[in-house]
Amino acid sequence: MNEFSTYNDSVVYWKQYQKFFPTEMQVNDGNLPIEEWMTWNNARIHLDRMPVLHSRLKIIFIHGAGGNGRLLAPYARMLQKYGYEVVAPDLPPYGLSHTNSVKALEYQLWIDILTELIDRELKRDGKPIILLGTSIGGMLAYHVAAQSKQVKGLIATTFVDTSHAEFRDQLAPNKLISRLGKLLLDKFPRLLDSLHISVNHVSRMQLITNNSEMTNLIMKDAHAAGTKIPLRLLRTFLNMKPVIKPENFDVCPVLLVHPELDPMTPYRFSRPFFDNIKSKKECVILRGAGHFPIEQPGLEQMNAAVLSFLKRLC
Repeated sequence: MNEFSTYNDSVVYWKQYQKFFPTEMQVNDGNLPIEEWMTWNNARIHLDRMPVLHSRLKIIFIHGAGGNGRLLAPYARMLQKYGYEVVAPDLPPYGLSHTNSVKALEYQLWIDILTELIDRELKRDGKPIILLGTSIGGMLAYHVAAQSKQVKGLIATTFVDTSHAEFRDQLAPNKLISRLGKLLLDKFPRLLDSLHISVNHVSRMQLITNNSEMTNLIMKDAHAAGTKIPLRLLRTFLNMKPVIKPENFDVCPVLLVHPELDPMTPYRFSRPFFDNIKSKKECVILRGAGHFPIEQPGLEQMNAAVLSFLKRLC
């Protein structure tokens, strides 16, 4: 990948996703995000920014294991239209972001990158930060909020705690890969950590949406689910435990907007973690929506719930 690639000029795959969203949420040449770069340690992080000069809050979008920041642009566009600024990073090796040190590419690096981004955005203009995580980005948002302690709100579409074996089984293609694969990763990290594998081979990515055409596009997209990740990133993701247990988490209010028809991470896997969260919280089940919510009426429910949550925080 060329270091100077951009979504707006060079990478066009994301444009094929727009037709799956309502017209008012679609991103086109007339409302493109501003592309920026954040350099930190050995990482070069691509950012999509949808600015709103007088926004009272700023939302940082956190993508999941089959996405990138630009995949979430229609949701960001909706929030921008209602007066909220959005920043959507690509987490390496997804999207256009990358790092010069494969050995450093582990799950904690993602948490540290997002914590650094929060610090920089607060220094930039002081606007309070809300984290919005989709798919495994929901739990990642929780980890970041627990580490940073500088966010005013947390929104997630799922909470899947991979420190539990049964939850890992749900994410993996089958129990053999989930149990034996993790055993091998933990036993032989020096041998396996640097090996790269497609995300499609270690997860049930065929369930990322309930629309077969969109799912196929995402799985073929080399900047999304077609990305190859080092096994070190997978190993450290599977072994991550919250630094603050949910029953002790009172950093900020929490909104869970969980799709009703989510075969990848059904609500029963998010509920135990969500129910234990100490802070003020709310859950909205998105009727008719899949893991990547594009269906009605769930999509409209999600937009309404998120906007109501943000309004209460202003």
